[in-house]
Amino acid sequence: MGRQLHGPGAVAHFDQLGVYRLLSLVGDTGELHAFVRETLGPLASDDDPENADLRRTLQVLLETNLNVAETARRLHFHYNTLRYRIGKLERMLGGFTEDAHLRLNLTLALHVLRMRGI
Repeated sequence: MGRQLHGPGAVAHFDQLGVYRLLSLVGDTGELHAFVRETLGPLASDDDPENADLRRTLQVLLETNLNVAETARRLHFHYNTLRYRIGKLERMLGGFTEDAHLRLNLTLALHVLRMRGI
């Protein structure tokens, strides 16, 4: 798990993996796939090249606790471009800016994608 997250040769202690510790214990990859598909909807696939960009936008938004100015800075977007993307993401995923449980599920789905590469 440490190598997947931090690259070859990385050492990670199991008790320091945080949420990845729990996710790594889920043996049913079919269930993980289903969770990702149900949570991220069309963003779960790479059929449309824009999906990876929107997932990255969502990831940074969640990492910055929905701080639009900081997210725009990190992604090198104009503030208004980011506001447009947030609107598009909310139409696709639901009102994650107002729903903490949805934000948690989206964060977990993105972690599963990163962890399992699915």
